[in-house]
Amino acid sequence: MTDLHAQIDLLEGGLSDALVGGAEGVAKRSFAVLRLMRSDGTTGLGEASPLPGYSPDSIAEVADELQRLTHEPVLVDPLASPLEILVGAFAAHPLHQASSRFALETALLDWLGHTRQEPMHRVLGGDAERRAVPIADLVMTSEPSVWPATTDELLADGATHVKLKIGADLDREIEALRAVRKAHPTLPLRLDANRRIPVAVLRQHAAALEALELELIEEPVAPEDWPIALGLPLPFALDETLQDEGLSQRLLGSGRIVAVVLKPAVLGGLRASLEIAERAAAHGARYLVSHTFDGPIARAATAELALVLQTELAAGLGEHPALGLWPPHRIAAIRERQIVPHEAPGLGLRFEEDPDA
Repeated sequence: MTDLHAQIDLLEGGLSDALVGGAEGVAKRSFAVLRLMRSDGTTGLGEASPLPGYSPDSIAEVADELQRLTHEPVLVDPLASPLEILVGAFAAHPLHQASSRFALETALLDWLGHTRQEPMHRVLGGDAERRAVPIADLVMTSEPSVWPATTDELLADGATHVKLKIGADLDREIEALRAVRKAHPTLPLRLDANRRIPVAVLRQHAAALEALELELIEEPVAPEDWPIALGLPLPFALDETLQDEGLSQRLLGSGRIVAVVLKPAVLGGLRASLEIAERAAAHGARYLVSHTFDGPIARAATAELALVLQTELAAGLGEHPALGLWPPHRIAAIRERQIVPHEAPGLGLRFEEDPDA
């Protein structure tokens, strides 16, 4: 057995640019960085970064829970399978917060990847040949009047998929979306309402939304309004609802959900995300991975998950303002607007300076 010693560091700061959607109004981001270190210096990194108002946990809760890992070593068998290592670690160190579980899984798999000199996607998913996964650009403004010009700029810069946050003023938003669609008839266009559309308003605009030929519309209505929404001819995707296992299972069972959005930071980690993807596929739904305006450690881990799953839909792992709080870094799996297979060990994440410096 090998002893891994934990260290917890906190990183936080104010955001220079506003976030959108469920993160609208969040002015500061906080991150707990977990390091698992062996005596020879081999280290695995994990990150817990709950998003206020969205995540089921808080930075205070996860920092307190992760701090308990410093009380005694995390024992691992380097020759065991990744699943055995994860199961053993969580049996000895039960963690209940979703972000904490994601952080520990990530750190263990990152450490194992460095120990075996293999990328995390290969450690977790085996040696199968993998293709690149595209990344969708999120339009970082809720003002519909600028959406056509902003989309033009993104596409000119190389974007291939675009996502917009809707729900504040559906009349103006649909008008702007029509302009986007007219200018770009084949653009994969994805919308996310973060449950903000009253079901009567959604029904009123359903024909206009259907005419936009959307790739997805994520979480349009409040949980209690799903039974009515499911009768509308729209390509629905689940995101927040995945935190409610019973409701998400019922909705998937309806056959009207076309995709699920996997955010391991709120679902409890990589294993939980893989299980949800399997359940979705059993009901004919596809899946994609996305962030909660996480830091680079979580972003790198989620990119590795996309390579394991080989998602058909573009990942929501584009650049965002919270990444500016971290030291300059490079993620081997992310090359411009694609997630690509690579040979860098573990997360394939390199910082120019220590993230807690």
